[in-house]
Amino acid sequence: EMSASLVGSEMCIRDRCILREAYNMDDKTQLILNFINESSSNMPYVLKDKLIRDGKKLKYRFEFEEIKNSIDEFIEGNELNRFIVLPGIRGVGKTTLLYQAYYYLLNEKHILPNQIIYLSCDDLNNIVDCNIREIVDIYLNNQFNTQLRLLDKEIFLLIDESQYDKNWSMSGKIIYDRSEKIFMVFTGSSALNLEYNADAARRMFKRVVTPLNYNEHLKLKYDYSNINLGNSLVSLILNGEEQNAIKYENEMNRDLINNIKYNFNDWDEYLKYGGFPILARKINFRRLSTNIVDMIEKVVNTDMVAIKNFTFENQTNSNRILRYLALQNAGDLSQNNLAKYLKTSQANVKNILDILEKTHLIFSIEAYGTSSKRMKKTKKYYFATSSIRNALSENSGNTINDIKQYGGILLENHVVSILFNFTQRGNDCFTLYYDANKKRNVDFILQRDFKNPVPIELGRGRKDKKQITHAINSYGADYGIIISDTTTNIEKHNNIIYVPPKTFSFL
Repeated sequence: EMSASLVGSEMCIRDRCILREAYNMDDKTQLILNFINESSSNMPYVLKDKLIRDGKKLKYRFEFEEIKNSIDEFIEGNELNRFIVLPGIRGVGKTTLLYQAYYYLLNEKHILPNQIIYLSCDDLNNIVDCNIREIVDIYLNNQFNTQLRLLDKEIFLLIDESQYDKNWSMSGKIIYDRSEKIFMVFTGSSALNLEYNADAARRMFKRVVTPLNYNEHLKLKYDYSNINLGNSLVSLILNGEEQNAIKYENEMNRDLINNIKYNFNDWDEYLKYGGFPILARKINFRRLSTNIVDMIEKVVNTDMVAIKNFTFENQTNSNRILRYLALQNAGDLSQNNLAKYLKTSQANVKNILDILEKTHLIFSIEAYGTSSKRMKKTKKYYFATSSIRNALSENSGNTINDIKQYGGILLENHVVSILFNFTQRGNDCFTLYYDANKKRNVDFILQRDFKNPVPIELGRGRKDKKQITHAINSYGADYGIIISDTTTNIEKHNNIIYVPPKTFSFL
């Protein structure tokens, strides 16, 4: 009897364990469904709060047009671009792009709410481990009593902070392969760019959401845009054709003069605090700098912590490296000196810099020349926008007292970031370098495929053409460009084109 009792007891314990596991599974499923349903029911209020300012809808970043066009094509039966991935630094407007896509689907394409799933993996991860594929399976089973392979209606999956699913790219690949009825947009910051499945990469359309150029800034803040100027600047750089650029520059200057809302200090404010949509809404510059510093700390203390083997010590090292960069001349960095300063190895410094690049906080450019020359020369590092450098400088105590010198450093970072972002916006045929020649070197060289390079010099208060002339002759260039704050309009003298920084920022 005692033996039978023990057997019965063991069976009861086993059954209770099975029931508990089943309960936990059901509990997790219910948590996920509750989260999605709550998110969906709150979305009308969220859209009103996030997309409406002073009774008017927020203006679109240009990336929205690409999302909108892909949605339209998908609805019309073209499944080519149904897996869009939007990595980018925090604060550049990726979440807003998802809200605008949701609004477009709901109000202009009249898609039913239960066919749109908006999900913030960051928020969900506070409740349960975020697994995008599992979430989709649960939702389809609950809402439509079906699974991916049998899905017969269009579903739109808008996933924010996708990097909180460690296997986000594999989840996207599986969903993509198993159903042609799901349209996906994944956004994310740092870790989204750190690692993804090679097979998934062949299926996705990846578009880096870069900080705002001046044209995008004006569009959000003043509802003014001159896309023709941006396009003509591309032709100016590619072919040295300045006539259209001059035409549209004159148009832009005239339009801004006639725009009664335009603040003529706006360009200086943009140089120090721009690149992020928040500048279009806030005028408290101290608070803006604080917001940017807070964003940086979140990247380091949250995003980078999620990376395997990234220690607390390297969190501290990352913050110190960023502040070290902010207090140096633009681009200058000795990894050996930095390793000594941090009391760590050069290999660790290199690892931290590589990860910081993948978070989009900084970027690097190599020296122009042969592969061996690029290997021997150190990279130059810059911040994603001049406003990040300015915010860190203000926060750390700016050691540069000369206002003109500091303005020149911000301007250099701004110009190189505009050039770098230009190469990131689907312009893969371009590569940006710095000129490593010891004598009469220019600041940057833009190379397009196998065509002649374009040397670019930053004027900084002068129109000296010795360096650009030397670079044109040395590299066999057809023309060179000087971005000079001493000219108010585009000018061309022989084979040298002068462009004001404000105009150049429309690129």
